[in-house]
Amino acid sequence: MEVPGPLLDAFIYYITVIAVCEGARHVADRLFDKKGNVHRFIIEFLGTLQVTTTIYENAVIDIHLGRQAFAFTLFSMGIVFALCNRTAFCSPLAPIEQFLFGRLRLSELIQTLVAQFSAGYFAFSFARTIWLRAYSTTDAHSNILGLMESCGFNHPYPIYYHLAFELIGTIIVRHVLTRATSESRDSRIRFVFPALFMAAVFTGTVTFVGDQALDPLVASTLFYGCRGLSFENFMFVYWIAPTIGWMASAYWDSLGEEDAKKKAAKEKKAEKKRVKKNE
Repeated sequence: MEVPGPLLDAFIYYITVIAVCEGARHVADRLFDKKGNVHRFIIEFLGTLQVTTTIYENAVIDIHLGRQAFAFTLFSMGIVFALCNRTAFCSPLAPIEQFLFGRLRLSELIQTLVAQFSAGYFAFSFARTIWLRAYSTTDAHSNILGLMESCGFNHPYPIYYHLAFELIGTIIVRHVLTRATSESRDSRIRFVFPALFMAAVFTGTVTFVGDQALDPLVASTLFYGCRGLSFENFMFVYWIAPTIGWMASAYWDSLGEEDAKKKAAKEKKAEKKRVKKNE
């Protein structure tokens, strides 16, 4: 069976990105203390770089191989991410949440965000270098490069619809993922389900909604500077809305945790009273 040219080109691209980032991780493991700030910065940078750079190639899959291949690619890259990320957040939403709820120090938050934004900034240059210099069998990469350099937003609905989608979508995504990846779940579910879920979410989004990201960093990497949206609207849709949605979900969960702690404390107090009474 003959392998389609764009599929071979995309495979070379993905393998190049994964090999470079994973190779750099192994070098960092050997050179730096794994508990040190430098190592954490490098791991965050490489994890984010891998995620944001592979996203560009998904357009090649979608255009040349169809939506089903696009969905399978998203799932496959999600599995690779689970294997390689090594505790990297790869999104600003989770570390901001941890900082606001006292689980991350300010210095750690700043270090994480600097690593992520640096990776997002270099992602297109990394992708462009591979597109121009890696072995190619078709003109798929030169075509996608032209599209990226003259991009425009695909917003089939009024802008407030897309803002609402980012807001509500991040609430749902965080709600589902935090429960699917909890320690009480089977390890196989924690490993496979997030990739499957996010592949379904983004395939449905591209098919029915348009340009959505549900992540400020991904949105900035893919869409910032594209025609059709002012800077203010870009910030509202792709930064403020998803951040509010994510934090609203986190706050809701924190209320449940507080209620659970209060209930546990009451039960413990009642148990002590029963013990004293029996004595």
